[in-house]
Amino acid sequence: MELALMRYKGFTLWCNPLSIEIESKINNVSYTLPYSGEVQEYAGRKCRVISGKGELRGKDCLSQYAKLYALHAEGGKGILSLPTIEPVEALFTRLTALADVTPDRISYSFQFVELSSNENLKTGKIHKVKEGETLFDIAYKYGVSVDSLIKLNPRVRRPDELETFGEIKVC
Repeated sequence: MELALMRYKGFTLWCNPLSIEIESKINNVSYTLPYSGEVQEYAGRKCRVISGKGELRGKDCLSQYAKLYALHAEGGKGILSLPTIEPVEALFTRLTALADVTPDRISYSFQFVELSSNENLKTGKIHKVKEGETLFDIAYKYGVSVDSLIKLNPRVRRPDELETFGEIKVC
């Protein structure tokens, strides 16, 4: 099986990282109830931190690293595509050249932080459909499944054709 290559903001690595770690945590809220003790409540998922290590190889490895460094220095958000998870909107927060650099090999480590799709939920439970938007776009934006949007919006007949300026229930 051949895995898709890692991409960020349209830049594709020549070979996938040697290791990828995806840290996923949940938020919880603690309440102290009189005469009852403490209660924990689920409060959504925290932003995932995606990190790893890789190697750039070949005679052009220094120019490959320079391009990766320029992408990191550019800052801003972008879509991160990895072989192990669905694409996410993320910030490229860390890039480190590791000690074993040779003319034809550079080892590096990286870190991305997923932008929280839960932030979008704070603005409301209804989404106004923009021209050309699909249910798939809205599901990605709010971090919910298309199936849950279909259940909340039974009047939607086709998830790929929505009425412009219509309303979609998100939660």
